[in-house]
Amino acid sequence: MGLGNGDQKLLIINADDFGMCCSTNQAIETLFEEKAITSSSLMMTCPWMTQAANLANTHRFDVGVHLTFTSEWKDYKWGPISSFAHPVPFVDEFGNFPEDVSPIGLAIVDDIKQECIAQIECALLMGVDVTHLDIHMLSLQIGSAEPFMSTVIELCANYGLPLRMPRQPSAPIPHNEKLIRLADTKGVKLPDHVVVLPFQLPSKAQRYSFVIEYVSECLRNLKPGITEIVFHPSVESNELRAITDTWEIRHFEYMVFREPLIQSIIREQNIQLIGWKELRSLQRGD
Repeated sequence: MGLGNGDQKLLIINADDFGMCCSTNQAIETLFEEKAITSSSLMMTCPWMTQAANLANTHRFDVGVHLTFTSEWKDYKWGPISSFAHPVPFVDEFGNFPEDVSPIGLAIVDDIKQECIAQIECALLMGVDVTHLDIHMLSLQIGSAEPFMSTVIELCANYGLPLRMPRQPSAPIPHNEKLIRLADTKGVKLPDHVVVLPFQLPSKAQRYSFVIEYVSECLRNLKPGITEIVFHPSVESNELRAITDTWEIRHFEYMVFREPLIQSIIREQNIQLIGWKELRSLQRGD
C-alpha cells in the first residue's frame, strides 16, 4: 500500500528546532494550532525541550526527533544526554556539543549510536509519540558519514520510524544511493524530495517579500510524490535576538506559512498535506 497515486503531490510542512528556545516553541505551537504545519522535529538536548515535549504529548502533535550533535550559537549552549566514560570528539571541555560539524567525523560509531538512542528514548520516556528521525545541521550526513547514517537507518528500522533522507537529489542534503538501498532493504520509508528554506536573505528592502516569493515558487514547482519542506520558525523576541543572528529569517518563516497567499497556492495546486505519521503508519503496516 502506498500514499496517493503517481501524480499526487503530497507535502509535509516540517518546522525544525522544536525545543531550542521559548520563542521557537511559541511559534511552532501556534503553527500547529492554526494547521499551518503538519510536523515538527524536537531537539531533545536543548534547554526548552521539556516544554516542547509536554506540548507534543498533550496535543499529540506530529513530532520527530531532531538528532543533535552540534551547539552552534556562541552564547547559548547544550550538550549530550549520554554520559561517556571516555573523551568523545563531539563534546568539548565544558560538556557542550561543538559549534560546527567537523569534530563529529572523528567519532566512533558506537558513541554516535549511544547518543542517538539516548535522545530517542528520552523523547519516548517523556510521552512523545515519535513520528520520524532527522538530523540537525546534517551532522551525521556530511563528509565520511556513511557509517553514522547506516546506524541511523538501523535505528529507524528498530523503532519503526521513517527518515529524512530524500530519494532524489535535494540540496543541501548529500545524496547516497547506497544508503537509500539500505533503507529500502530495512523497510525504512523515505520522502522523495526535501526542500530546505535558505537562511540567507538578499540585501534589499523587501526581505519578507523574498521569503513569500521563494515559498510560493517552491509550492508551484512541487513535484509528484512526497516532498518535505523544512524551515525554522520562531517568534521575534529579545530572547531570539540574543541567541542568533538568524532571528529575522526565523521570524519571517514563522509568518510565511500563515499567509493567505501561501494557503491559496496549496489549494490551487491540489497539494495534499500529510505528516510523518502517514509514512510511519505505512512503514509499520498500521
